[in-house]
Amino acid sequence: MEKLFIVAVTTPGDYPNEAEVITSILANNRADMVHIRKPGWSRERTVELIEAIPSCLWKRLRIHDNFSLMKDYRLGGVHLNARNPQPPENAESVSCSMHSIEQLDQSENFDYVTLSPIFDSISKPGYKSAFNLENISRYIRGKKVVALGGVTPDKFPALRDAGFFGAAMLGHFWQQKT
Repeated sequence: MEKLFIVAVTTPGDYPNEAEVITSILANNRADMVHIRKPGWSRERTVELIEAIPSCLWKRLRIHDNFSLMKDYRLGGVHLNARNPQPPENAESVSCSMHSIEQLDQSENFDYVTLSPIFDSISKPGYKSAFNLENISRYIRGKKVVALGGVTPDKFPALRDAGFFGAAMLGHFWQQKT
């Protein structure tokens, strides 16, 4: 069975020893990529986090804000969202958040896209699933769609069966001892 592409998404706020946790996640291959999602963080604060992570892992970091850091630190790419819908000029690798089947028509413009919420969210109480795995399969087959929202490793087989390229997890990584 083909391995899913695994993404760890950081919490939006502070997390104790976050750089060490990110380093552990990547060094132990628990995720292929870590998305640094820190809305409202200054460039300087984001730089502090990046610089606390070994530079050999920077290519496996994707940033949601402060896009200029991608080139400055040779990060693995940028992730577009409602706050930041346009990539910086000459972005080498771009992914994007999507929340509907209709948006998937644009998925070929990106290295991969996240689609959410696939399951009821772990980290956002009340953020309920918007999709049915049986019905979604025909829309995502052959596309690089990463499931987000309530994803845990026990759901990987169902995600693979539905045709997802990958799985992104926030709550799974940050609401447990890593």
